[in-house]
Amino acid sequence: MKREIITLSNGKKVGNFSSPHPFTFTDGSILPAVSDTHSEWLKVNFHEDTLNKKGDLQLKFTLSPQVIAEMKIWDEMYYRGEVDVVFCCLPMITALYELCGKAQILDWPFRAIRMEDRIKKLISIDKQCI
Repeated sequence: MKREIITLSNGKKVGNFSSPHPFTFTDGSILPAVSDTHSEWLKVNFHEDTLNKKGDLQLKFTLSPQVIAEMKIWDEMYYRGEVDVVFCCLPMITALYELCGKAQILDWPFRAIRMEDRIKKLISIDKQCI
């Protein structure tokens, strides 16, 4: 499985955990998409709880064994200095937050994107979300 890392103009090394879409940053850098197969394999588990007959749902997110195994690989790359931030979907960050809390998340490279321009779909090179 190819784990592509690019370096942004501010020197930050970033990777794409599982998005089947490329990320375009405010400095013009483009982080390629992962393959559809890779993206499907690393999706977060969604657990739906029906709240009423109007269709309202409460969602809970959990991490599959495949996601946890991939996280370990990226975490090792982070500790070797190969990557600074690994961009993940917000449900994955939510699952991590519930599982470990904020303090642990800050020790890992996993973050969600921070959109700077919704129209142009440009992602911040300086900020990311937990």
